[in-house]
Amino acid sequence: MKPWAPARDWRRLLSAVRLGLTTYGAAAVAHEHHATGTALRSRQIRPRRIAVIGSNGGVGTTTTAALLASVLAASRDDQTLLLTVHSDASDVAARLAVPHAPSVSEVLAGLRRHGRIPPTPVTRTGLRVLSAPPPGSAAVDTGLSALLDVAASGHASVVVDAGVASRIGDLATLADLFDTVVLVCGTSADAIAASNAVSARWRAQLAPETATRLILVPVRSRAGTDPVGIDPVERLLADGNAAHVMGRDRELGRGATIDLSTVSGPSLTTALELGADIMGHR
Repeated sequence: MKPWAPARDWRRLLSAVRLGLTTYGAAAVAHEHHATGTALRSRQIRPRRIAVIGSNGGVGTTTTAALLASVLAASRDDQTLLLTVHSDASDVAARLAVPHAPSVSEVLAGLRRHGRIPPTPVTRTGLRVLSAPPPGSAAVDTGLSALLDVAASGHASVVVDAGVASRIGDLATLADLFDTVVLVCGTSADAIAASNAVSARWRAQLAPETATRLILVPVRSRAGTDPVGIDPVERLLADGNAAHVMGRDRELGRGATIDLSTVSGPSLTTALELGADIMGHR
């Protein structure tokens, strides 16, 4: 097989992962760790409900949600839905340059009238996207459970950009709605402290036997050079949490349009590994 640049030919790359072929660059994970490709393609017993939250603002929550949902949609035959539930969060539809995507509030109104989700725009990865609710909308908090029930009935996975953890009340309620919660955090000392605070809340509010998984996604602003035990990210990972470390991609700056053709190989690899971890978990 002729090698190619993963950032330029991401559709071929993801297709190769799906087919289990030996590939180049970011998709080499499918060759080196065959379970990754198998997990991404696995047929699920039940739909996945995935919430992506940030330890604090500006750490890459929306970017992570968009990348994760995009690779799931491109890697699988079944449908993936992506939505933002908080008006103060960055709108994934705008970040993906998806025009005319109905808002979550509009969809909830349609659900009450017709019991179904109206047609939604589809990106070139096959991802279906809803826009954020308008500012001040309170309908989402009361209607999210019904929306997830209907969405999950027609999709293999629903990825929700749920905003900043400090603005989410009871994490036990979040765990009731989702089977996986992805916590995105920065790698400064303050950001790690914020992440540890969220993890402490998680442990305090949830019973130890909860089935909902918490997965950490530290986003490094630069390569770690501190010795093991001193680097705050190393200490974070030493707690035994499931985690996938992502480097900050200059093409994915805050508010910038997310174009998968410009995403770096390492960022795409992390998104693939995160998706495989979620879809492969029983």
